[in-house]
Amino acid sequence: MVSPTTVQGVAAVPAKKQHTVFELYRYHFAAGATGLSLSYSCMHPLDTIKTRIQADPTHSWRKIFTRETVRSLGKGFFVSALGAAGQGGARFSTYEFCKSQLVPSGDGNKKKYAIPATALSAVLGDLASSVIKVPREVVTAKLQTDHYAGRSTASYVVRQTIKEDGLKGLFRGFWAIAARDSPFMVILLVSYENFKAFHHRSVRKDWIERMQHQHRVVAHAAYEEWEADIPTMRSVLYGGVSGFLAGYFTTPMDVLRTRMITEKKQQHGSSSASALQVAKTMYKRVNGMPVELYREFFAGALPRSFWWFGICGIFFPTYETLKSLMY
Repeated sequence: MVSPTTVQGVAAVPAKKQHTVFELYRYHFAAGATGLSLSYSCMHPLDTIKTRIQADPTHSWRKIFTRETVRSLGKGFFVSALGAAGQGGARFSTYEFCKSQLVPSGDGNKKKYAIPATALSAVLGDLASSVIKVPREVVTAKLQTDHYAGRSTASYVVRQTIKEDGLKGLFRGFWAIAARDSPFMVILLVSYENFKAFHHRSVRKDWIERMQHQHRVVAHAAYEEWEADIPTMRSVLYGGVSGFLAGYFTTPMDVLRTRMITEKKQQHGSSSASALQVAKTMYKRVNGMPVELYREFFAGALPRSFWWFGICGIFFPTYETLKSLMY
């Protein structure tokens, strides 16, 4: 962590190195790509279990925890890891750029507009990554659930999907994924940014009090932009908790997305069901009973939430460390 210095008894904030917009975009792309690819790679087996739970309408544990599930744990690994790199790079470079433009450094209203600026930037960043994210999820989900029994290569899944539904088949469930991930990213990044802000305020307050105790002059306004590095374990906790909350509350749209992607095409060639049609079918299956409705729409909620705890607990420390190294 870069600490403030003192000059003739006056506390001074070290000057930040200036970077061009392109340099920052490139740094954030590299950090986002590396962090998300690493975290998805580590948590892929749990994602496979979560997907198989959501794809099975009966929610039978005997059907899910089978030898076939064990054999499927590694399916879609390389597609997921490579796709996550492009997805993470596009998402977080766009997010950081939008946030810096909406709330420029040194803006007196920075705190006032921090939450709406973060929320809007999160949505824009997610939309920017959707071109990579949606095909990655479609291919990975089909591999994880053995959609094409006996044919488990990514290239075969891509060819067969295009053959059945055309190029749009790779973007099946696009709006369900957007409806899931936009609120997800808002919850995730607003929570994480607030955890970070709390940490920075605490560190600044402690340091200023220590300087005043030593009878050194401290210009409080000069420290408003000073951000202390976050310890690794604290970053794991902040990111993990934010990911858990975001993952849990957006589970219903993730269930719809999984059902839409893994649904077998009807024999008579009818078009693929929409998110609304899938939701109506799920509602009718349980006759609107509250407890069963919860089980239906929150299928795999805990595996998904713990998966996101792991993803974000790995991603954010990696992302923050890479940013600090490149800056």
